[in-house]
Amino acid sequence: MLHAALSSLLRIDRHRRRALRKALAPCQYVGTMHLIVRYISRNPGASQEEIACFFALDKASAARDAKRLEDMGHIRREIDPSNRRQYRLYLTEAGVEMLSVIDRAYEDFQSRLAAGFSPEEWALLTELLARLEENSQKEL
Repeated sequence: MLHAALSSLLRIDRHRRRALRKALAPCQYVGTMHLIVRYISRNPGASQEEIACFFALDKASAARDAKRLEDMGHIRREIDPSNRRQYRLYLTEAGVEMLSVIDRAYEDFQSRLAAGFSPEEWALLTELLARLEENSQKEL
């Protein structure tokens, strides 16, 4: 039974990735760029390492996507004065504008996913998934 639930979660995640890729492709967003922009919007001045750790990404991917976002003019990277080997990331005006596109893509997928669920069922599912996430972070 656990295998079926995990398989469902993996398939849902694949569908989510495909939907986001399709919605964000016209904006030239690939990979985890949308995650970085959303994280920075909530945590201005976050480091690439912090983002990589939060999303369980490898540091090279986070750095590569941050560089792409900087080249597109959606973020600016500033050297951290307390650690000159680390960058602090901030959204630019173009990055802030992109948030509405990203949020709309997220909301569209969430609406598809939540179709037919009552608010109580959605709350229960959210609680159960949070517990699964917590368990997944425990060391064996």
